[in-house]
Amino acid sequence: MSNIPSKIDSDTKEQLLADNAILRMRLEDTEQALKAIRSGAVDALVLDGPDSDRVYTLKGAETPYRSFVEHMQEGAVSMSLEGAILYCNRRFSEIVGLPLECLMGTYFVDLATNSDAVTNLLVRAQWGASRGELTLRKPGVCGVPVFASLQRLTGDGADLCMVVTELTDIVAARLLVGELESRVDERTAALVAKNLELQGLTYAVSHDMRTPLRAIVSNAHIVVEDEGPNISPNGKKYLASLSTAAMKMARLVDDLLQFARLGGSALVIEPTNLSELIATVASDVAISYPECELDISVAPGLAAVCDARFIGMAVQNLIDNACKYRKPGLTAHVEIGKEEQFGEIVFFVRDKGIGFDMKYVHKLFIPFERLHLDSEYVGTGIGLANAKRAIERHGGTIWANGELGAGSKFSFTLPTPKKD
Repeated sequence: MSNIPSKIDSDTKEQLLADNAILRMRLEDTEQALKAIRSGAVDALVLDGPDSDRVYTLKGAETPYRSFVEHMQEGAVSMSLEGAILYCNRRFSEIVGLPLECLMGTYFVDLATNSDAVTNLLVRAQWGASRGELTLRKPGVCGVPVFASLQRLTGDGADLCMVVTELTDIVAARLLVGELESRVDERTAALVAKNLELQGLTYAVSHDMRTPLRAIVSNAHIVVEDEGPNISPNGKKYLASLSTAAMKMARLVDDLLQFARLGGSALVIEPTNLSELIATVASDVAISYPECELDISVAPGLAAVCDARFIGMAVQNLIDNACKYRKPGLTAHVEIGKEEQFGEIVFFVRDKGIGFDMKYVHKLFIPFERLHLDSEYVGTGIGLANAKRAIERHGGTIWANGELGAGSKFSFTLPTPKKD
């Protein structure tokens, strides 16, 4: 005999009906999800379930997207290929200053001040994305600058989607920057004119002052030569002091003129053989200081990308400094070379003169700041300032180290030649 019951009891039947209903619901959900995914009209989520993966359809998926668009900080517009507005959010309504009901069905080109620019955007959007700046009309406002980005859509509904970003603040910033640049240009032009005027005045003053200074020196010598027997010792002393002061004044005029040239002249940057340049400068210094026995050692192969005139002036002032502040009665020993510090080439001018106290190092490159009296060492207080100005015009740096009685070392950086 068979053990299969001839009649299904009521509890079993109800359980089968319930299971069948659940299966039908799952099948309906799955079919709806697949249909939505195929059409692209509705999103779906696939989540891990306790038994198997389940697909959940999002029948209300359009609602959060529409809410997102409505709360965007940019304007959003959907339109036909011809530019007829089918939908826009409230932000776009605020940008153009018109209510939403007045915008639906209108053509976007009618909202812009330049119809050609809108037409170009619409035409380019036929093949994909297009973007550009426009100016939109707004009641009571001359125009609202915006940046429009268009994208062609696929599927049913609108053909184009546009995101509109207001540029009012950006345009205002551009205008402000333009105004500031214009002011800078005006002030730069005025400063250049003043510098040229000052440079011309400096040349004129230096030229006009040289003549009377030379007259003072020559006349003092003539008086001493012609009237020497009739001049008292004190008179000769005063004439010598007068001649010395006039020559110092002449040197000061020359240094000031050099200082002005270093600030106003344009640089001519080119590869320069510093070893040859320094040798020439040293010869000139030796002629200018006949009383100074100069022993100078220049390392071979020194080179830099610089203005030879300016660097020549800087090195000349550094060698001048070594001659002025040599130890009394001794030869001025000067060594010029280069070394590497922290991966950078550093040039140096080292002497064995009287040196200086490092607590006064900050005064060395300041015009007219001197560490010694004229009665001790003659100088104008401009030389090292000129050297500093020439180096810094190249974007370099100059600094000094010294010790009383042991000499000084002036170091500076310059651009190095590029290797082929």
